[in-house]
Amino acid sequence: MTTDEKFHVQRHSDREVHDRLSINSLLDSQYVAHVGFIDPDINAPFVVPMGFARDDDRILIHGSTGSRIMMSIAKGIDLCVTVTQLNAIVVARSAFNSSMNYESVMIFGQARVLKEEEKDVALERITTKLVPGLWEYGRALTKKESAATMIVELNLDKISAKARTGDPSDDEEDLSLGLWAGIIPLKTMHETAITAANATGIAVPSHLL
Repeated sequence: MTTDEKFHVQRHSDREVHDRLSINSLLDSQYVAHVGFIDPDINAPFVVPMGFARDDDRILIHGSTGSRIMMSIAKGIDLCVTVTQLNAIVVARSAFNSSMNYESVMIFGQARVLKEEEKDVALERITTKLVPGLWEYGRALTKKESAATMIVELNLDKISAKARTGDPSDDEEDLSLGLWAGIIPLKTMHETAITAANATGIAVPSHLL
């Protein structure tokens, strides 16, 4: 992790997360990263939700070679990539003190476009993250499909992570108001796979059960 002060948590610095295993666990549990950048062609900011996968000390992001964001990233622009998991709504005795319990990480830097000979490994990592077992089960990518896909890597050496847990932080004078306070937990979970209409009669493969 970086020691550069500008990447450290400024507000509620006590919530900064330094444990790399916790950061890796968050990245491994999420599917969508929000990629922020300034489009160099029109000098306007964009934040784009994109699928990603962590592979050791880097994250992998893929997209069409013809997309604006991938073409911009290929020019070596600065990126700020955020990944967040919302765990609970925190209900205090006032709207001002209500909050959220969450885990988040921000990743900074310039991404590197992977060479053609590096793409197979990266595509396998991304596919396995999204659908474990599909790389072995499904049809192999064609050369045309691979050529139409750009994959970039962003190293995890400049990151800032933050988390909030626990009960609401009410003002001392609000504790005697007789009002309820607590948390509303939130969960994202996998449910039973639903067979597509044009795959009727084909059993759901074991890697998806």
